Amino acid sequence: MTRILLFTGKGGVGKTTVAAATAARAAARGLEVLVTSTDPAHSLADAFDVPLGDGPTRVATNLQAQQIDAQARLERHWKEVRDYLVELLAWGGVGELQAEELVLLPGLDELFALIDLHRQVESGAYDLVVVDCAPTAETLRLLALPDALRWYVDRILAPGRRVARVIRPVTSRVGGIPVPEDDVFGAVERIHGELAAVHALLQDAARTSVRLVVNPERMVIAEALRTATSLS
Repeated sequence: MTRILLFTGKGGVGKTTVAAATAARAAARGLEVLVTSTDPAHSLADAFDVPLGDGPTRVATNLQAQQIDAQARLERHWKEVRDYLVELLAWGGVGELQAEELVLLPGLDELFALIDLHRQVESGAYDLVVVDCAPTAETLRLLALPDALRWYVDRILAPGRRVARVIRPVTSRVGGIPVPEDDVFGAVERIHGELAAVHALLQDAARTSVRLVVNPERMVIAEALRTATSLS
């Protein structure tokens, strides 16, 4: 069974160094380890002094590392939804460039990093996956994303799909208002299914735990205590 260790803390406390050192130590003890970074400000490559890309790279015996390219994953998973939203905004008079910016919802890139984490764990290739997360505030938001999207899908997506099927023939003849096709709903449902699995994985205390990295500063310790309360 693959274990997951999530490392986070206030910016600048050394969480990347601690995550990398933990991964290296576990690999030295014979575990097959993947250490991955979901922090947009990647510094894992600097910690190992090797170039890292979106896929796992072997950096030592039993140890692979990667820096997730969240933007590439966003393009891969969100394309159908993005294209529809851009079309809808264009119909409403929004310029193409502005529409492209508006449809990049906050947190989507981190959301697909979570999906990648789940896929790596379920591959069975690793005994331990170490995650170098973003600073604490971003990490708390990241861990809440599966629940947020699940709420959206359960309360809005399913009824919206039924309504779209009814009104699509009408709107196509009156005003040309874009109505989402089934592939748009299908894309969101696929993401929803994977995030439900991510949520179950993160809630499994037997497999997943969080390591709060601190240094002896009052503000850092206070933030760590608040984070521990939020996670409990």
